[in-house]
Amino acid sequence: MKQWSKQRLLCQYQMKPLHSALPSAPTLANTRSAAVLIGLVSRPNGIHVLLTKRAEHLRHHPNQVSFPGGKQDPQDKNLYHTALRETHEEIGIHAEQVELIGALPSLETISRFHVTPYLAWVSCHYTSRINQDEVAELFEVPLNVLLEPNNYFQYPIKTRHYSRQITATFQSSHLIWGVTAQILQQLQQHLTHP
Repeated sequence: MKQWSKQRLLCQYQMKPLHSALPSAPTLANTRSAAVLIGLVSRPNGIHVLLTKRAEHLRHHPNQVSFPGGKQDPQDKNLYHTALRETHEEIGIHAEQVELIGALPSLETISRFHVTPYLAWVSCHYTSRINQDEVAELFEVPLNVLLEPNNYFQYPIKTRHYSRQITATFQSSHLIWGVTAQILQQLQQHLTHP
């Protein structure tokens, strides 16, 4: 697969129309707004994506891989501000180290969140400070790997309330599934499909 550069990514992102550049309205009642940051870091060996592993003691989604982000607070100016605030709270990266590229279409989760993913460059010299109350680990995965469709598989999940197949991938010895895998597939489809 051809290596992704900043220029190639920006051109491909801008050439492809999004369903909506702005967050769409929730379709489910009682849905809460949330935002995540898809942080892209340019390294000598290509572009990498920032991911976190949630802390083990969390009540919701412990040990799961996710993007930095969370629910919108009343003081947030907008959902992008939510993504920046949560990124700083979780992994210590300051807004000054982040440059917005744009948004991907919002999606709804089974936990009734309406999540808007924001794509942004993060300085390759970023400094992180992991908030261990929320995050166990911060790691990077090469974008090339995440954009390869063959790296994804269907994973059966069963709870008291439902049973279905979800998309998942193994990266850096972590299982990535749920809304994080959905967002990665959305990014993959946006950047690689004609």
